This record gives sequence, structure tokens and C-alpha cells, in this order.
Amino acid sequence: MSIPEVTYKSILDQQLELEIVSFDQLKKVLKKVTDHDPFKAHRLKFNVLLVVGRGGSGVHQIDFKGHSFQERSTILISKDQIQTFVDLPEDNEGFLLMFTEKLFLEVGGEYPFLIDHFFNNQLYDPIHNLNENDFSELESMISKMKSKFEDKRKSVRMEVVKAYFKILLLEIFACRERKYEKVHKSPHTKYFLEFQQLLKAHFVREKKVKFYADKLNITVKKLNQITQAVVNQSAKDFILAYIVLEAKKLLITPDLSSKEVAYGIGFDEPTNFTKFFKTHTNILPSKFTESILSN
Repeated sequence: MSIPEVTYKSILDQQLELEIVSFDQLKKVLKKVTDHDPFKAHRLKFNVLLVVGRGGSGVHQIDFKGHSFQERSTILISKDQIQTFVDLPEDNEGFLLMFTEKLFLEVGGEYPFLIDHFFNNQLYDPIHNLNENDFSELESMISKMKSKFEDKRKSVRMEVVKAYFKILLLEIFACRERKYEKVHKSPHTKYFLEFQQLLKAHFVREKKVKFYADKLNITVKKLNQITQAVVNQSAKDFILAYIVLEAKKLLITPDLSSKEVAYGIGFDEPTNFTKFFKTHTNILPSKFTESILSN
């Protein structure tokens, strides 16, 4: 058993790999989807930006956690995250932007901070509420991008939309930066980002804090100070939370047995993985999988 994987399918322009859909269009599409149920867990193989306009509040689930949104919110969902449209009120206005990782890296390539920070859900809440002026600017920019898709001068259209898209990402980053100014200005953030990358590369084989502290040429105490300052967690708890999330994603991955999941997380014995997962989630791996697939 596994959840569906939803791949990017271009409707408007194969080359640009960006789609902009109004909420009115989105609600019609969601009712007609046949290859998966949007209101049950599914894995995205592309990036999504939801810009929630006027209307009611709702809930969107990302990586097994429900996030409340209200009007004038942005919701960032990155490639390979698990999402569910738990609640999308009928009266909400807004836009959904779908774009590939290739386009994101191309547009954000000259701004390393965008690549490091934009979809970093361990540093930031994926939902950010905007004031009226900031939201109006984003809404206007998206409307202009959408209208440019109808321009018959294809080469001009693509470059203009891409330029608007770059500005859009930077504007969203700037809006969020005000809220998380402490994170951006902290001298600890550079080390934390390096720690994240090391953990991603080595967590299967290395689960001890000392390994990562040594790699960063700092003490275990210093690494704990860094993670406490940036994400309010000890380094050990951060590592454990990362491993548990990766385990959850593997447990609902197509064609993987529980034994393969255990090995994929770095456990030599499946029974040890079962004990680890139950200890940190209060549920057996098999029951977790059933709960996600049955919702």
C-alpha cells in the first residue's frame, strides 16, 4: 500500500514549467481529478505556492501536520512533501502556482539565500500571513503573470513571466524575513544550514550529535546551542525528528516493504526500527501507514 505521487503536467507552456491557476479553476479541477484524491495524502513531485485571498479560514496538511490558514496567507509546499487539501472553503479567492524544481533552481540560482531558505520548513512555518499592502502587491503581480501567458509573442512572454516570477519569490522572502529577522541575522543560522545539509547526506549511517559537531569543527555543546537558538530544539531531538519524518515518508512510498524502509533509515534489524518508530511516535509503523491510507 502507498499514496499516489503527483507529477508535474504542463497545460500552458512545457518550456517554462510554471502553471498559474485561480482558486475558481482549482476547485473545478479538484472535483474532476481521477488519478488521486486531492483530499487524501499525496506526494508532490513539484513545488507549489498557494496564495490565499479573501474568504474563510481553513486547514492544509503538509508532511502529516495540519496548518491553519486565513485570508491573505501564502502556503509553501516543496517537491517530495506530502500534502492534503483538508479544507478549502468555497468562498476563498486566490491562486495556486505549480512549478518544477528545475525552474526554481534556475530562477533562484543567483540568490543562494532563496535556495537555502525559501522552502526550509525546519526554519520557517510553511504558512505566512501577509498584511493587506503586501498581499495586494503579490496578487497584482500574479495577475500580470497570468495575463502574460496569453501573449502571443512566445519568447517575450516567457522572459517577462520568468522575471515576474523571480520578483514574486523575492517579495515573499522579504515579507517573511520581517517576521523571522532574528533567524536571518543570527550568526548561528549559517552553521545550522550546514548541519541540515550534513544530516540530509549522512543520517542513514550517522545518528549521533558528535559526528555532526566534528564535521562542523565545533563542540557538541556548541551545536546544541546553535539548534536551540535557531529551532528551539537540542541537536539530538532535531536529528530524531528528521529521521522520524523520513521514516514516515518511506512508509508510504510505493513498492517498499517494511524491511526495506528499516534498511533505508539505517537500521540493520527491522525489529529495531519498529521499536524506534513506536518509541518516538506512539504508533507501530504498520498502523501509521494504515492511518494515512485510510484517511
